[in-house]
Amino acid sequence: MGRKILYLLFSALLWNCSITKAPTEAEISSLQEVMHHQSFEFIAEWANPMATRSLNSISNAGLLPPGSNVTRINLMGNPNYLRVMGDSVSGNLPYYGERQFNAGYGSATGIEFDGRAKSYSGVYDADKSAFKIQFKAKNNTEQYTVNLLVYPNRTAQVSVTSSDRLSIRYEGAIKEIDKDNNQ
Repeated sequence: MGRKILYLLFSALLWNCSITKAPTEAEISSLQEVMHHQSFEFIAEWANPMATRSLNSISNAGLLPPGSNVTRINLMGNPNYLRVMGDSVSGNLPYYGERQFNAGYGSATGIEFDGRAKSYSGVYDADKSAFKIQFKAKNNTEQYTVNLLVYPNRTAQVSVTSSDRLSIRYEGAIKEIDKDNNQ
C-alpha cells in the first residue's frame, strides 16, 4: 500500500513538472508590438547577486530584507526601474554585491544610468519563446552591459554587467509605457 501511494505521488509530481503553458500567438504578437515600439518599463521584484563572503556576512548579520537570502533578495516595496523609450534608456536598480574598483565621491550606490543606448539589439528567440534585448549604457563613472529576456506573459529577467562591479541579475515584469503620459 505504501509503495502505491509513493508511486502515485511521484507520478503526479513528474506530470505537474512537465506541463508548461505554451504562449499563444496573441501573446507573442502583443509582446513583439511592445518590443518593436521600444517603449516599456521593467520593475524588479527580486535581485539575484553573486554570493560572496561579504554578502554572506551581511546575511548572517540579519541585514537582508525579510524573505531574502544571499542569492535572492526581495525588492517588493523598493522603488526601481529600467525604462526603454526609443533610443533612450534609464535605470535605477538597487545593487547588492561587491564593487571591484574604488568609487569616487558622488558615485552611484545602485545601478544608475540615463542616456542613449549604445549597440541596442532586440530579437525574438522562438526556441525560448522570449524576446532578447541587449544594450550598453553608461554614467559618469561606469559602463554597463544590460541583457533583458522578456517572456510573452510580460515577466522578465535582466542581467547587468558593470565595468566596476560584480554582475547581478534581476527578476520582475515589464509594462508598456503610455506615450501620451510619458511617465
